[in-house]
Amino acid sequence: MSIIYYLDFPCAVKEQIRPGRMLRLLYARERANEEMNRARKTKPDARAEDVRVELSLKDADGTSNLVATTAADIERQYAELDRLSHHCMDCRARIEAQSFGCRGRIDFPFTLKAETLLMQRVRASGGDPTASMLANYFENNGISGNRAGDMRNLHGVFFESTMPLVRRLTDGRKISSNQVFELFFQTGQIGPKHARFLLGMFDLLAPNLPIDRPLQSLPNLFVVEREDSGMVVQRIGLNLVAGDEERCTRQLENYFGGLLLASELGHDLWVKI
Repeated sequence: MSIIYYLDFPCAVKEQIRPGRMLRLLYARERANEEMNRARKTKPDARAEDVRVELSLKDADGTSNLVATTAADIERQYAELDRLSHHCMDCRARIEAQSFGCRGRIDFPFTLKAETLLMQRVRASGGDPTASMLANYFENNGISGNRAGDMRNLHGVFFESTMPLVRRLTDGRKISSNQVFELFFQTGQIGPKHARFLLGMFDLLAPNLPIDRPLQSLPNLFVVEREDSGMVVQRIGLNLVAGDEERCTRQLENYFGGLLLASELGHDLWVKI
């Protein structure tokens, strides 16, 4: 199971294949790969035609249904999308360094290291009003963290840790990682302005990176260049540098990159668990 997110950026691929179908094909191929890998652990010569794959797909009413197919059938359908992969090479909306990288994922269980990274972005409350503003936002918008708390009750499935991390503010209030998780991943759709709000609130934005240095020399993760008349006039990146290569932490950093691209390119980031 995963958190799936997708930057709704128009492109040549989506002109030929509707985004919903593109996402279903990518999901199906991932499931096919999972089942093929599982089958080949016990039978190295397992054929795709013989490997059964079950897909959880929603109908027009939003009801989830299990659909059974084979890995071979999925590969045949995926060929329709694969032939368009060359369009992704220089795409501005590519979050992950792969074809169709406008769609990314964070695999469960969400690790303690990833939770720690989230909570480290909550600024200290002493002398800085940002944490209090965040607590006010949670209260005014009913973000209790209860939904994430319910997920945490399934030990080891959605979260590595059985208990949320907590930041205590100087005014006596608390911010939990359950609330932060709900804010980032359980709102469904994040518009450009809301993406900018999240980046600013969690000190994730580096708005004035040097433009007189080679782009590759900047340590910041995800850098977007603003241009005027073909000249770079500003560089904006994440206030993060590459560090821990732990799976979930790396995927979380990519998600932050998705927020930056949503903010800068002016398109929604869709998020689904």
